[in-house]
Amino acid sequence: MTKRTVKQIIIALIFFLVLFSFAFLIYYFIKSGPTCDDGIKNQAEEEIDCGGPCSSCELINIEDIEVLWVKVISNQEGFYDLAAQIKNPNQNYGSGQVSYQFELYDIQDKFIAKYSGSTFILSNQTKYLIKVRVESNSMVNRAKLSFSQIEWEKPENYQFPELIVQQKEYRLLSDKETGFSQARAVVINKTNFDFNKIDVDILLFDSFRNLIAINSTEISTLLANQERDFTVIWFNKIDGQVVFVEMEPETNIFDPDNYLPVSRGEQERFQEY
Repeated sequence: MTKRTVKQIIIALIFFLVLFSFAFLIYYFIKSGPTCDDGIKNQAEEEIDCGGPCSSCELINIEDIEVLWVKVISNQEGFYDLAAQIKNPNQNYGSGQVSYQFELYDIQDKFIAKYSGSTFILSNQTKYLIKVRVESNSMVNRAKLSFSQIEWEKPENYQFPELIVQQKEYRLLSDKETGFSQARAVVINKTNFDFNKIDVDILLFDSFRNLIAINSTEISTLLANQERDFTVIWFNKIDGQVVFVEMEPETNIFDPDNYLPVSRGEQERFQEY
């Protein structure tokens, strides 16, 4: 065997060794990464293709927001109030951005119009969702509620915001006062955090628990352990006798702008991600 042949063999061996090394490295990195779509429970996964190095099993199997009921209330000619009660069945995941849509239908179940908006929902929360004074040229018989574009989040070190309503009062207004009736109460922030915005939904029911009127208000800058009174007014006559009054305060814990800075210049944090 000549020196030329030996040299060619050595060069060929070096070439194949380098090629094999590259191929091995590529295979190693691909094979060593999480295989979260192989249909096998492996690599410390909690369930098949989820948990451990893969995405959270709860997030993969996230449940839809439930619509418990939807109501339509005639406000005045050409205007309606919409209300719904919804539930988040997920124990650890909520969302600060839930896009929703009300669809309106007439007495013949013909589609009339749709109204969109956005809300938030905490983990394992049941809450009201209301939209006041939507316009319709046709008589509305029923409404349908649906959701889209839900950005699920899992807050850590999380506690449900403790907002207490006390001294609830509802009364009809006199002829000397503006409006038909009013509701008032006091909201107390029992948490250790200062909130920029609190939303309050007010729902009026008759003796049969039929929803007969709704309203809402916004409270700005509610500090920890502070209380704030509020009043809402109905300017149109309410059909039916009000027997039960429900007031639901809530705040968006997913919005970082909802937490007011403390006096030492640091930003309060209700939860950490």
